[in-house]
Amino acid sequence: MTRRHHKTHTRPVQTSEKSTTSLQAKQRYEARAAAEAKAAAIAAKERRQQTLVGALVMLIVVALVAVIGVTGWTRHNESVRIKSQPTSAAYRDLQAVAQKPSNATSKAGLYACKKAELNAKAPTVEVYLDFLCPSCGELNRTLDSTLEKMNKARQINIEVHPVTFLDGQSSDHYSLRTASATAYIADNDPDHLMNFVSELFAKDFQPSETAYKPVSDDQIICQAVKAGVDKAIATKAVQGTYAEYMDKASTYTTLHRPELCDYALHPQGGFGTPLIRVNRHIWSLNGINYADLVSDFESSMGIKSKDVGNHTVLPSIGANEKPKSI
Repeated sequence: MTRRHHKTHTRPVQTSEKSTTSLQAKQRYEARAAAEAKAAAIAAKERRQQTLVGALVMLIVVALVAVIGVTGWTRHNESVRIKSQPTSAAYRDLQAVAQKPSNATSKAGLYACKKAELNAKAPTVEVYLDFLCPSCGELNRTLDSTLEKMNKARQINIEVHPVTFLDGQSSDHYSLRTASATAYIADNDPDHLMNFVSELFAKDFQPSETAYKPVSDDQIICQAVKAGVDKAIATKAVQGTYAEYMDKASTYTTLHRPELCDYALHPQGGFGTPLIRVNRHIWSLNGINYADLVSDFESSMGIKSKDVGNHTVLPSIGANEKPKSI
């Protein structure tokens, strides 16, 4: 029998199927390429953003360092300037006030006599006070009669420096109102200035710092009249003529005059009342018993009790020496 040999035939791929396969491969390639390109673009954008953010951060840091440096320098420079010169911004503000008392020092000290009557050979006594300060009242009621006697005899020159840092303890700006009235009386009736100060500190009149009750202008006028001030002057004194001046003076005195810090009494520094300076030197009240206040003051000035009020005898420290140590 003759065997027939069968050839195995592989069915050929049709041209259309081959084209479809190639197209799909191409599309997959293009899609992958597009995805890769998009991912690369996103990555590049993120790198640019990170670079920009980094640059901005560096710029901000540099700016902050510069600001901090300038601020630190400015504060240091301002501190040095305040300590070395009397021309701080607060001092300029004080001098710029339109209504200023004429019978006063350049640093807002109110003379207790006319300028022409100042004794160039006598010591200068500065008294810093707030009319709401209880310790100021206690000191006044103890020492002011001695100060007044010496002032009338021109044995000393007195400067009264009212401050208003306790003004917020009152409901009607008592510290500022009385400071302004004091400046007006110093300008118009300085011979009665110390009497007026004493009347404001009278034990039956001085209001409480901790339990304040409003004080009217009429009540202040009444105290001025008791002190010997003419009624017309007393009435004008409460009209606030020098309120702005005394407000600026208080800011300058309490915050911008480091020479007024009694470190013996306030070791941490800072201004406090009552404060007395003699010939520009602090007469510290640290450790002083108020029962001995008058005799201690007389000893510091170099004058005997029997000579207080005698215009022919001046304190031995004169116009320039420091007060004597007790």
